[in-house]
Amino acid sequence: MDTSSNRIARMWHTVLPRRGSVARPSDRVQGALLAVAVMLALAVLPFAASFGSETYVRQQQQSAEQLRTRTQVVATLLADGPALKANTRSGVAGSGEPADATWTLADGTSRAGKVVADQGAVKGDRLPVWVDGNGNPSRPPLTGAAVVIEAVVSALGLWLGAAGLLALACYLTARTLDRFRLARWQQEWFQEQDRKTHS
Repeated sequence: MDTSSNRIARMWHTVLPRRGSVARPSDRVQGALLAVAVMLALAVLPFAASFGSETYVRQQQQSAEQLRTRTQVVATLLADGPALKANTRSGVAGSGEPADATWTLADGTSRAGKVVADQGAVKGDRLPVWVDGNGNPSRPPLTGAAVVIEAVVSALGLWLGAAGLLALACYLTARTLDRFRLARWQQEWFQEQDRKTHS
């Protein structure tokens, strides 16, 4: 029997002690609390999965709406982008910054404004940008991968949060019971010393 099996067996015998067990009532309370916490953590799993599924559906709808209302156009920079700077730790260039540009919408209308230009971009460079229904620059629509990641993170975050609260409750209860057991042990020890002194 491996170590994890031994721990489970000890916990089970603490919650439901056999005849002649030396488990104290506080040990049984602690074991029962741990068993309840494990069962509650398992019970939260379906709710977390349901929450993740709802998040996925909601994000899918949002992604579809963004894909319907946003289009990608090619913008031409009217000014140089930010200067190229290397990160001294990784050597990788940082993110871009807004720069003046012009772009043409599907109906032939020209627009001018600020778009995010990569570092090192120069005047005249062409870059793809997303625009909303009004032709203004916007963030790219949610991708299928982003939707899946958001759903998984939401479900996992909910379950980990619940499991963390249960673990904290078990830990605080164990600390309280440890103090209670120590106080009882000291009281019994003093009583035994007092009995030996007066005998």
